[in-house]
Amino acid sequence: MKIGSVEGTPEEIRDAFENHGLNLEDYLEKPKPQLSNVWIFLPAGLLVAALISLVLLAPLSNTVLLLLFLSGAAGICWLSASVQIKFQNTWATTFVGIGTLLMLLVAAGLIAPKETIEAIRDLKGK
Repeated sequence: MKIGSVEGTPEEIRDAFENHGLNLEDYLEKPKPQLSNVWIFLPAGLLVAALISLVLLAPLSNTVLLLLFLSGAAGICWLSASVQIKFQNTWATTFVGIGTLLMLLVAAGLIAPKETIEAIRDLKGK
């Protein structure tokens, strides 16, 4: 077992710390608990439900459209935060956030798929 530059059996390391008046617990870090997959699937389910509702219930009143869009946007925020907490990867979080936002905008009919592709090409070019 090795802790920093100290190497030996667990008993030797514990004894060395105690003999010098140090508390071994002050130097050990407990791993953070992992975020449960439920916190990924719940917002993803909310987002998928909003996307499907926006596509299948195409002629919508403004109130229903706004409600579905906001629930999808909330799902995007929640999913992006969960991905960042679970994977600690900024690229994955950015990809999930922007990708799902573009899907939501297309499903709501606010932008056309052709405009989405052009926007992605413009991002690649810069």
